Amino acid sequence: MALPDGPGSRIVLIGSAAYRHEELPPLPAVRNNLTDLAAALTDPQQGWLDEAQCTLVPDPGTAADVVRALRPSVLAAEDLLLVYYAGHGIVEDTDYYLAVTETDPEEPSISALPYRTLRKVVLGARARNRVVIIDACWSGMATTAHMAGGHERLRTQTAIEGAFVLASSEHDSTSLAPVGERFTAFTKELIVLLQDGSSRLGPELTLDNVYQHLLHELTAAGRPRPTRTATNTAARLVIARNRGYRPDTGNWRAERSGHAGHPALREGRLLLDEEERAGHVGGHEEAADGYATVAEVLARLFGPKDELAEAAQRSRAFWAARRAAVVAAVPPPPEQPPLTGFRTVGIEFGPTSCMVAVLEGERIEIVRNAEGAQRTPAVVSFSGASGGEALVGAPALRRELAGASDTFRPAGAGVDPVTAERACTALLTKLKRDTEDRLGERVAQAVFVLPAAAGGAERRRILRACRALDIEPLRIVSTALAAGTAFDRQLGGRESTLLVVALEATSMEVAVVEVGDGLTFVNTVGLGDGLGSERWVTRLADDLLKDFRHRHGAGAATDPVARRRVREAAVKAMGELGSAGATSVSIPHLADTPAGPVGLEALVTRDRFDRITADLLIASGALVAQLFTESWRGARTEVEHVLLVGNAAGIPGLAELVRETLGEQDVSTVVAPDTLVATGVTVIAGMMTGAVRDVLGVEVVPRAIGIETADGLMRALVQPNTSLPTRRGEVFTTTSDHQTGMNINVYQGGFDSASRNNLVASLRLSGLPPVLAGVPQIEVTVEIDANERISVSAKDLGTGRSETLTDITGSEPPTVPLFGDLPAEIRPPDPVEEEEPPRQQQKQS
Repeated sequence: MALPDGPGSRIVLIGSAAYRHEELPPLPAVRNNLTDLAAALTDPQQGWLDEAQCTLVPDPGTAADVVRALRPSVLAAEDLLLVYYAGHGIVEDTDYYLAVTETDPEEPSISALPYRTLRKVVLGARARNRVVIIDACWSGMATTAHMAGGHERLRTQTAIEGAFVLASSEHDSTSLAPVGERFTAFTKELIVLLQDGSSRLGPELTLDNVYQHLLHELTAAGRPRPTRTATNTAARLVIARNRGYRPDTGNWRAERSGHAGHPALREGRLLLDEEERAGHVGGHEEAADGYATVAEVLARLFGPKDELAEAAQRSRAFWAARRAAVVAAVPPPPEQPPLTGFRTVGIEFGPTSCMVAVLEGERIEIVRNAEGAQRTPAVVSFSGASGGEALVGAPALRRELAGASDTFRPAGAGVDPVTAERACTALLTKLKRDTEDRLGERVAQAVFVLPAAAGGAERRRILRACRALDIEPLRIVSTALAAGTAFDRQLGGRESTLLVVALEATSMEVAVVEVGDGLTFVNTVGLGDGLGSERWVTRLADDLLKDFRHRHGAGAATDPVARRRVREAAVKAMGELGSAGATSVSIPHLADTPAGPVGLEALVTRDRFDRITADLLIASGALVAQLFTESWRGARTEVEHVLLVGNAAGIPGLAELVRETLGEQDVSTVVAPDTLVATGVTVIAGMMTGAVRDVLGVEVVPRAIGIETADGLMRALVQPNTSLPTRRGEVFTTTSDHQTGMNINVYQGGFDSASRNNLVASLRLSGLPPVLAGVPQIEVTVEIDANERISVSAKDLGTGRSETLTDITGSEPPTVPLFGDLPAEIRPPDPVEEEEPPRQQQKQS
C-alpha cells in the first residue's frame, strides 16, 4: 500500500454554511470544516498533495455551481478523486438531496443537489480511486433508486459503485455542531485523526482505518455511528500517514534528535517517513544507501529552506526508484473484480443447514452457494497444523461422515463457546462470500431466522460474527413468524389462523399464527426441548444398531464412522416412511467379524418406527394440547391450516397426531416448501428496508423473564406469549432494615425456582437511604423491543436513584448471580372496609 500520487490526485471540499430559506438554520461550523480539513490534507507532513490540487467550494448557490466546481478536478484526477460535502441533507420520497444556499426544503428536487447527480459525476471520473465523504443530516440514509439500479430504499447505505463512501449517520440533525465546538462532531474526529494520528493504528491510514477510528470515537462519545460502503479494494486505499504511529523501537528518530519543535522538521520528518516505508517494502539492507541522503538532510536541518527542499526532492526520487525496483521484482496478486452495489438478504440460520434469499424486484430468489446447492450444511471442520483453516458446508459434512474429530456444528451439543463462535463465524463467512460471488454485490445487511428455542448464546454469536464481517443485523426473527409471513403471501392476504409445527435439530416449536392483509401475528408459542429431529433419528439409528449387534455380535455401535453411516440411513428411512408402510435399509461392510466383513440389512416398518418413538409422539401431542389449553384463548376449530415446517414433515405420524389433537380431521395440512422460511425472512428484510410495503410481523416472548426474590423464586415480570414490544414493571422492597443496596438477578425460563432458569443479567442498585419512615420502594422494569432486545432498570422511587442495563441480549451474561440483598415482593395490605358516609336527604323542590 502506498500514498496516492500527488500530481494525479484531486480533492474537492464542498460546504454549505449559509442558507436563504428560514427553515434551514445556518451552519457556521461547516466553514471551519472546510478550512481545517483542507489544511490537514495538504499539510506537507502528509507528503502527497499540494494546495493546488485541493479545491474549496464554500456556500455554493445552486446545484449547477457544485457541478461546475467539480468538473475540472474530475477531469484532472487520475489516481485519486476525493469529494467531501458538509451541510444540510434532505430526504424526500425515495431521493436524497444535499442542500446549497438557494435550497428550498419544500422543493428540493429543483433547488438542491440530488445525490444521484453527485454519484453520476463521481462515476464519470477517470480516477482509479474514488472517495466520497458526506457529513450531513440523513447522510447514512440514501436510496438505491438511480444509484445502484434498484428501486427500494436501502437504509444506512450510500452506494456508489467502485467508490468508498463514508457518511456521518442515518439520523437527522447530526450536521449541527455540538455546543461549544468549532467543527461538526463527525468532521472533527476526521480532522483530529489526520492532524494527530492514532497510536492504535499502523504507519499508514487506510480508509478502513479511518472508518474504524471514527466508529470507535463517535460511538464512545454517544454520537450516532457513521456508515460506509466500499468495494473490496477501496477500503485498503491509503489516505494519509499516521502521525500517531510509534514503531516498536520508540518514537520517530527526528523526535529523538531533540528538534521536534523546529518548523523545518516537516521536511526531515517527511524523509524519515519515506525511509520507514522503504524499509517496510524492501528491507533495511536494500534501503541502506538512502540513509546517507537522510543524514544529509538532518545535518542541514537548520540550513536554508531551498537546500532543504532540494535534498527532499532527491530523497523522494531515490525512494521512488527503490520502491519501483522492489515492486517490479514481486508480481502483484491477481486483482479481484470489485463488488458493485449493496444488498440486504434474509438468512435462515438453522442448526442443521442454512439458506440465503434476496429480493429481485417483487420476486424472491434463493441464492445458491459455491457448490450450486440451495442449502448449506451447518457443519464446520477446522484443519491445518493449528486448526486455522476451515472447511464449511458440504466439504465439512464429508469429513464428518468420515469420522473427523475436528468437525463441529455451530449449535451442536457439548461444543465449547470458543469453538462454537469460530464455527458460527466461519459459516456466516461462507454464506456472505458465496452470496456476494453470485450477486456481484456486497452483503451489507441481513435479517436472520432462529428457532424460538434458541438462547441468548446463539444470538450473541450471530451478532459478533456480523460485526466481524461488517454486516448490519437488522433483526432476528422466529421460525413461526418467518413461515407465517411467507404463507400470508400465498393466501393472497386472506385472513386465516395457522398452527405452525416446526422441528429443528434439538427442539420442537408449535405456534398459533394469525395472518391476513400483510399482518403476521404470532399469538402463542410452545417449545418442546428434547423433541427435535435428532432425537427421532437417534431412536431409529440405535434400534438398527441394536438389531445389527444381535445378529452379528459386532461392535459397530462404538465405531463413530459406522454410527454416522447408520444415522444417515435412518434419516433416509424416516423420509420414506412418511409415504410408505415399510422401507429397507442396506449398509454394506458396516463392521468386521471373524467370519469377514458384514453389512446391515433391515426392514423398517411403520409399526416398528411407531413403537420405538411412541413416547416422543405422545410428548409432541401433549405439547400441542398444552398450547391450546393454557395459552390460546380461541377455539381449536378456528385453526384452518396446519403448517409443517422443516424436519416436521419428515416425522411419520406427526401430521395425523396434530389433526387428532385439534379434533379436526379435515383441517388443511400443508407440508411447507423447503424454501418457505427463507422466503418469509426475506419479506421481513424487505419490510425493514422499505422495499416491501404494508407488511408487519409481531413476535411474542417465548419464555418468561423475571427477577430472583429473597425466597429464591423467580418473580415473572414478563409472561410467556406477551406480544412485543412490551414494558412491564413491579415494585419491590428491601429484605432488612438499613439495607443500602439491592441486587437484581434477571432470569429467563419456565421454572418457579430462579436457579433452574437461565441467568441473563445482574445489576446492583446502591446508595439506598436508611429506613427512617415507611418502606423503601424499588421499581424494577423489564423492557423488550420489537427485535427482542431486553433492557432492565431498577429505580428507588423515594430518592430517584436508578441503574439500567440496556440490550442485555447482546451482552455476555454473568457467570454467577449476585448474592445477598435480594428484593422482596411487596404484597398489598388487606383491604379495610370503610364505613359508608350517611346520605344527605335531598330537598324537594
